[in-house]
Amino acid sequence: MALSTELAVEAIELEAYVQEVPDLQAHFNKLRTRLEKGGKKIQVSFQTNRGGTQRAPFWAGTRVQGGAAILQFGNDTATTAPIWTRGSAGKYVSMCASPVRFANVCEISNLSQQATDGKERGLVKFSREEMDKSLLAFENGIEAVLNRDGSGTIDVVGTPSSGTGSAGPTFSKITGLSNAASFVDQQVVQVFPSVGGTTRGSFTISYVDPVAQTIYSADALPSTGGATASGDILVIQGATGAAGSSVYGKDYWIQNGNVGTKGGIDISQYPGRFSSPTINFNNTGTITNSTSQRIQSIRMRALGDDLAEDSKAFWYANPVQGVALSGNYYVPGVTRLDEGGDRVPDVAKKFMQDTWAGDEVVWSSTAEPTRMDRIVPKSFTFGQLYPTRLHEWTPGNTVAAVPANTGNSTDTYYDSTMFAYEEAFNLLCPEMKFQFFLQGLPIPADS
Repeated sequence: MALSTELAVEAIELEAYVQEVPDLQAHFNKLRTRLEKGGKKIQVSFQTNRGGTQRAPFWAGTRVQGGAAILQFGNDTATTAPIWTRGSAGKYVSMCASPVRFANVCEISNLSQQATDGKERGLVKFSREEMDKSLLAFENGIEAVLNRDGSGTIDVVGTPSSGTGSAGPTFSKITGLSNAASFVDQQVVQVFPSVGGTTRGSFTISYVDPVAQTIYSADALPSTGGATASGDILVIQGATGAAGSSVYGKDYWIQNGNVGTKGGIDISQYPGRFSSPTINFNNTGTITNSTSQRIQSIRMRALGDDLAEDSKAFWYANPVQGVALSGNYYVPGVTRLDEGGDRVPDVAKKFMQDTWAGDEVVWSSTAEPTRMDRIVPKSFTFGQLYPTRLHEWTPGNTVAAVPANTGNSTDTYYDSTMFAYEEAFNLLCPEMKFQFFLQGLPIPADS
């Protein structure tokens, strides 16, 4: 990973022929935006200490077991009156979480700033441009972990190809990813054989290609304890790769089953209460209009007959499933004879649909391509230690000089400065049963 030097920014000095600098890195933050908009947000500390016991700083309770069950009551006899049985009441549990801290650091050499400082020298002020783009990259990284399962996993290795550890034609690469859009250029990621396993090591991503679902690296792929292999997981730098060790993301909460711990609660003790209803397509078939009625039928069994008045929700899906859903329009051949005048009408629509099955659809390239999640945002609570902000190295100072830790007593600072974005938060959703997802969806050809 390298800081930006004067050499790296020569292309945007005055000699450039364009008036704006195109940004070739893709950016994504859809899920974060929608959950913050529709969910609850509270300010929390890092931890609490009550009665000498250290506890997580925020929690959310839910009723996991009913009580006061009905029975058929006896009648009087000639000599006795019926006896009332002892009663029961519902049971409640609380899930809890602590905020997880995230940061990214941008370092800029002094000459790179001078090369573009002022309209006589450059078309773009490099430091301002980097602050803007660094924020977008930071949000992209937050989105990645917010989508996943709480282990810090971002994606699963498809086909690895380790190069010779240099740039150009000898780049290492990993193809066949599901969510290449979840990574950013120059991000350091760790390789684990599985969740909870021992890391094989880490490498720096040089370039992300979300179209080809490929990441490239000038580093050789890690090989401690065995070479990077298909099925390994790619984990954000700083995470341990263990279950529940990172932000409790969407896939942590929206899941079908009764195994594991969620927010400190062993859900195997409460079968069915923390399992999100689902339809598994098992990689066959496709979503049709009648799938909507199947979903309603399953959700009514899960939540009761008053489901018709349920909370506002949205579908969260990868655009490739928008391609699949479009078949419900194109296959029947919906046309109008009065369109286009004397010409053949253009019945190809430009955009994905805005709604499906009566709910808004949020399309995101960082969503898993084989599933669609129906999310009730009010079920989610953000516990935020501090929002996205520039880190203050000293009070009021968000830009810092970089000490030269060379071991040479005469060396002081590098001729560069750095700034960093940071945030700390976590997520709770005890109402996992209110969510719904389609899984195992076939991926249609979109390229």
